[in-house]
Amino acid sequence: MKKKDDIRNRLFKVTSDFRKSQKEKPLPSMEQWEHKTADEHYSKSFEKREYVRKDVSVYGIFETAGSQFRASTKNVSIGGVLIDPDMHIDLNKYLFMTFFHRKFNIPVRADGRVVRVDPAGVGIQFNQTVPGMASV
Repeated sequence: MKKKDDIRNRLFKVTSDFRKSQKEKPLPSMEQWEHKTADEHYSKSFEKREYVRKDVSVYGIFETAGSQFRASTKNVSIGGVLIDPDMHIDLNKYLFMTFFHRKFNIPVRADGRVVRVDPAGVGIQFNQTVPGMASV
């Protein structure tokens, strides 16, 4: 599994530095491959999830030791979030997060760590469940 994670991380790091035109060039062949393996891949990944995820964009401020960035979620659950892969974040990086959404009475705060980094996004697992995320 470690070798597979290393390959994903290297691929994500290399492609995240590409210009838009460079990213679009290999897309047709990659999409063709993706359709062939999508059913198997997605059924395996969903089986591992402990909490139901909602595809919703929630604005957040993410803080690590020495840096801060803003991003929107691709999906959320009470156990974690997936954010857009616009920046490179190392696996196991610890984060403090503050989320803002019109359905929240007050900003929702959480802490957690990066558990997945790949072209689909950056997966962050909360250290404790965050019931407020169920309201979006």
